[in-house]
Amino acid sequence: MPESETEDLDYYPSGWNEEIHDEYYIEWRSDDESILVRLDGTMGDGDYSVTPITGVNTDGEEFVTRPISQLSREEAFDIAATLIYAMNGVTGRLNGEDEFTGDVTDEA
Repeated sequence: MPESETEDLDYYPSGWNEEIHDEYYIEWRSDDESILVRLDGTMGDGDYSVTPITGVNTDGEEFVTRPISQLSREEAFDIAATLIYAMNGVTGRLNGEDEFTGDVTDEA
């Protein structure tokens, strides 16, 4: 797993990229590029929001699920991490990856 360059998140799943636009605006994107989690603290006064995005159409419009806002920085990173790993697991399961479907056997 890649190590995060932020001080508030340790690691994120393989197959995801961390895009740090600045200290207050960070995105984690899956290999799909249209699945991402956006952390935005640019509203000021320690008011952060986290937005899971589950797709981008051909016009560049994002399919945004309900953003979670009015968070502290620590809460925002905790929620972002939860969403990143949840979205990663669902994507892996839908793609039939053994690691996420329970089909991995220990033959040791």
